[in-house]
Amino acid sequence: MISVKEAFATYKGRLEITQTEQDDASRRQKDVRATVQAAFDVRYDFLTGSYGRHTKTKPLKDVDIFVVLSAGEEHRRKKHPKFVLDDLEKCLVEKYGRDQVERDRRCVTVWFEKRNKTQDEDGKVLSLDVVPAFENGHDYEIPDDTLGTWIATNPSVHAERATAKNKELSGNWVPLVKMLKGWNRHAGKPIRPSFLVEVMALELVDGPFNTFPDESRRFFSAAAATIGDDWLDPAGLGPAVSDEMTPALADTARRALSSAEVLATRAFRAEQQGRQGEAIALWKQIFGRYFPST
Repeated sequence: MISVKEAFATYKGRLEITQTEQDDASRRQKDVRATVQAAFDVRYDFLTGSYGRHTKTKPLKDVDIFVVLSAGEEHRRKKHPKFVLDDLEKCLVEKYGRDQVERDRRCVTVWFEKRNKTQDEDGKVLSLDVVPAFENGHDYEIPDDTLGTWIATNPSVHAERATAKNKELSGNWVPLVKMLKGWNRHAGKPIRPSFLVEVMALELVDGPFNTFPDESRRFFSAAAATIGDDWLDPAGLGPAVSDEMTPALADTARRALSSAEVLATRAFRAEQQGRQGEAIALWKQIFGRYFPST
């Protein structure tokens, strides 16, 4: 029987992006970028979001492509954000088909695999999010169809904050965030967007870092107490990252976090009393299919 420490080491390894997945992401994002470049005057584009910050969890969904439009497209910024998203959606539908493309408030998503829960998702990139943007000094502006305006952001600052925090905690912060995002997905995504998990972890996880089980339990407790707070953009720009969390959604997330904390506490006690198998079963109940069995 493996120990809890060994189980978490296995879990950490299973969340790492494989070479196959990296190659698939490279191939598919190049194809999407070429499609957008043919329809828009693109100054440059790059991968960003959790994939770029190395905090992306499996299966690979919603890999972000940041498409920075040139000055020749400036007229789009003077219009309601829906229009640039309309045009972006149209060009992607023409290439990939209506059933493979979805609109969101700030991006357009291209799906590559059928969203069938029974399929094997490992080794594949399931979807890519295309985010149109304009430069605004050292920052960027992206469309927000819900707010009806262009909002400021800076993915480089997000990446810098994540890198600094990971260094501060001796390389343990990134794998912990992947684990916490894995919990969020397994729990039905009570925390929205998943970036909010990362933003909360920037503030709630401090050194010295103990162990992954202990830090997970501490996060569940601290996040349950603060999920209803306003969590601002780490770059100090745009709306709060937590602006999707209505009071009702915050209550749902609070219950999910509290439940995870109770299970984690039971797992901790079981481990302390030498019941490794019981502890591992409880952690698997928390984190789901990527966490190993005894």
